[in-house]
Amino acid sequence: MENIDEKYRKPRRTKGTPSYYYRNRVAAAGIVAGSLIFALWYCTPIYQGASEKFVREYLTTTEEEKDRKYMFNLKANPRTSKAIQQTIDEKKQLISER
Repeated sequence: MENIDEKYRKPRRTKGTPSYYYRNRVAAAGIVAGSLIFALWYCTPIYQGASEKFVREYLTTTEEEKDRKYMFNLKANPRTSKAIQQTIDEKKQLISER
C-alpha cells in the first residue's frame, strides 16, 4: 500500500487549519459590527422616543389596573360586596371633591 500524501488529504478536525482561523475572524467581525450598529441605534433620538413611549404605554400600571388586579387577587382576603360598594362610593366622593 502506498502512503497517502497528507497535503491533499482532508483534515478530520478544523482546529489549526486556515478555515478555523478565518471562521473565527469572520465571527468576531460580525459580533463587533452588530455591537457597533446597536450602539449607534441606541444613541439616536428615534430609539429614545420609542423607548419612552413603550415604557409609558405598556410598562407603567394605572390606578385602575392596580385596583382591577387587587379585586381579582385570589391570595388576598375575599372582598364582600359591601366593601366593594364602599370603595366605589369613596372614589365618587374623591372625584366630586376635586
